Amino acid sequence: MQRLLDQAALLIQQAGERPPQQALVSLQDSLGLLEAVRPSKERDGMMALAYLRLAQVQLELGRPQEAERAFMLGYSYARTSREARVRRLAERLSPMFAGEAQG
Repeated sequence: MQRLLDQAALLIQQAGERPPQQALVSLQDSLGLLEAVRPSKERDGMMALAYLRLAQVQLELGRPQEAERAFMLGYSYARTSREARVRRLAERLSPMFAGEAQG
């Protein structure tokens, strides 16, 4: 289990260093690994981070509907994980998606 968390963390980190299309693949791969891990505060925090970053990448790629879906999942995981850092990121990104939810 810890090995999967470590691999997912590396993929999330690498996504920040890659062009959007490659970042998308890294984030999707990390989410696949995380889905195989039993829910926990750490896993849910990482799921939140991966989904929130995925939302940003989807916006960069001009995919607002996919971005909104990823943001909503990330926001939900951020709340349930109770990881303060990830929750602050979700709150900071929230205004970017407020218009999408209305439109």
